[in-house]
Order: sequence, then structure tokens, then C-alpha cells
Amino acid sequence: MAGRGVFATRDIQQGELIFRERALVVGPTARKGSILNTCVCCHKLLAVKDFLCKNKCTLPVCDKCSDSEQHRNECELFRRWQPKDLQKGKDDDAEADCCPVNAMSLRILTAVRVFFLQPDQRALVQAMQANDDKCYRGEIIKAAQCFRKFPTTDKPYMDKLFRVVGVLNTNAFEAPCRMGDHEILLRGLFPLTAVMNHECTPNASHYFDNGRMAVVRAARFIPKGGEVTTTYTKILWSNLTRCIFLKMTKNFICDCARCNDNTENGTYLSALFCRQQGCKGIMIPVQTKTLQPDWRCLTCESVFPHSKMARYQDFALNTINNRINACSISDMITFINDMCPRFCPPSNYVLVEAKLNVIWRMSRATTEVFTEEQLKCKDRYRAELLELLEKLGAGECTLKKLITEERL
Repeated sequence: MAGRGVFATRDIQQGELIFRERALVVGPTARKGSILNTCVCCHKLLAVKDFLCKNKCTLPVCDKCSDSEQHRNECELFRRWQPKDLQKGKDDDAEADCCPVNAMSLRILTAVRVFFLQPDQRALVQAMQANDDKCYRGEIIKAAQCFRKFPTTDKPYMDKLFRVVGVLNTNAFEAPCRMGDHEILLRGLFPLTAVMNHECTPNASHYFDNGRMAVVRAARFIPKGGEVTTTYTKILWSNLTRCIFLKMTKNFICDCARCNDNTENGTYLSALFCRQQGCKGIMIPVQTKTLQPDWRCLTCESVFPHSKMARYQDFALNTINNRINACSISDMITFINDMCPRFCPPSNYVLVEAKLNVIWRMSRATTEVFTEEQLKCKDRYRAELLELLEKLGAGECTLKKLITEERL
């Protein structure tokens, strides 16, 4: 049973706006690699040094927001908890590399803000599902170590905090927010958007309007009484990748039609080259909905254990991702066209993600001039991805609009 969900009270046409929802609460993601010198209230980029709140709460806040009503309660609370000075005792060289903000104290801020919501809003948060995970408790323990007087002995408060952190980790979204040329990810709680159930090829898709507004549209026709579904994964991930992600982060294994088809509607997003000497066929997982399937070649019918194929998949994943992170657009196109076909089928989701990365980077490049051949590659990648989405039955999904550069 899926539990709670969102259902259509009338027929909804493809492309129709279903709802818009303002975030109940937002805060910094503070995940690894985040830019920490960003104001936690207005989200503008701050100076490289001396960017902490002038009222000594040790949160990164601009001067204008330091005295704002939005920041007042959390500022007083953090000061009452007495944040530790991360730079105290550091020598000059160490201090130059030491960030005065602890990412864990930043991450707890979104949960803290829930306590300052109106009573009916707090009741809504309490009514939301919260998965129990030791890692969530670890977040609070690490945050507590950033303060001298964190209320660890106040059991009622800590129980409520554990619950809120569980709700956020189960339901919150990371949504991009742009301030001028500066873009960051915000952690936002959108209760109605979060209650939509998962489907690997959903009938609705969502996007975020500057981090604080969720917009949900119908990707396909939804009949009256039908459930409105979204996806908790990337739509072009392979069956196995989605299965692992959902099991590890959402504690369930999907049983949709796509997950029961090891060809994924003929897209072969999981495909790897056969490891049998002399064979040029592709291999796909034999079993569905399992984390360690056997793999069978569609040409020679050889079967290999998951342990061997997983190493091969990891090699492809690491090789391509390392290139994505280090290569220029031009070098990435050359790598995709000349090197990848040697070790990865063109349908494999990792290579598909690399092509999507090139499209995305070329679309956002404002000063770089591309050759006619590079533009042709972009068009070819776009056509290949649109064909995959068509085979999956993704309809007018957000990804399709991004690929075709349509307005959301």
C-alpha cells in the first residue's frame, strides 16, 4: 500500500497546472561542497571573510537581515545555545583555511525554524511521515557538538527535534534559488508536493520557482479519481540505480510496470557490454526489483553474476563522472563520441547523463562560441534523449522541457 497520496477530483489534461505550493519552511542544505558564505535569510552571496551575523549568533547573515524579524528568533536561540568558536586556538596558517561556519549547525537551522512556525503549521509538520534512521539522529548529535549549551538533556525538546529532522529528511526537497549571478540550493518543505507518491515514469512533474515555490503540472492525461504521481529519482536512471536509491533513502522497492521490465520499455538504460570474449552484444539484469541481479547477454546468452558486472558499471560511472567534473564542453563531446563507445553502450544511463550534462552546459553558456560540429552533437544528443523519454511514456515532463529549452 502506498498510503497517503494526491488524487484528481476532475479530469486533468496533459500540460495543465495542477497546483502551486509555497514552501512551509526553507533553509540551507549545507551539504558537502555548498557555499557557506550565503545569507541564510535573503540567500545573497556574502563577502569571503567577516560574513557572520553581527549579533554573534555565528550564522552567515547580511547586515540588513541581522536585525530582521525573520532572523530574530533563531538568532536569539543560537546565542542562547552558545556556539563554539571554530577558529579559537588555530594558528595563523590554519585560520586562513578554517571556515568559521560549521555545516552541521547550518543544516539544523531548517529544523529549528519549524519551531517558530504557527501552531497549525507545526501540527501539519507533525502529521507528516518521518522515517526512522540512525543517520538522522547523527545529524543532531553532530550539530549539538557545535554548541556549549545545546539542550541535549531536555528530552521533550529533543524528541520533537528528532521528529522534525526525520520529517525533513523524509520529505524535504533541494530547490535551486538564484540571486543575480549567484545560485544555491535551498532545503524546502512543501507538504502537498511531498505527499505525492512515487512512480518511475510519473503522470505529473514538478519544478521549483526560485527555491520557494513548487509548481506541479500534468505530464500526461490524469482521469478523475486517478492518483497524481511524481518521481523520487531521476527519470533517466536505470532500474537498478533507482531500486538502490529508493531502498537506501526511502525504504521501499518500487513495483511499477517499468521496474518489472528489464528492458525498460526498450530503452536499455541498464545495458552494459557483454564480458564474454568475442561477443559484441549487450547485457541487462535478468531479475527486476533486486539489488544484486544476474546479468544475461542478449546475443550469446552468457550469464554473469552481479558482483562482476557491478565492478564494470562502477568503472563506467567513475570514468564518465570524473570527465564531467574536469572536462571542458569541447573535451566532453570528444570523450562521449570517441572514448565512451569503447566501454559503454550508448543507451547506458551513465552515458545518457553525460549527454544531458553537455546539453545543459551548452544551453547555459553565454560567452562561449561553439563550432557547427559541436552544435550538431548537441542536437543529436537532444534527439536521443527525447526518444528515450518517448519510449518511457514520460509525456510533457519537466526534463523534456529543459532539453528542448521550452519555458517551464
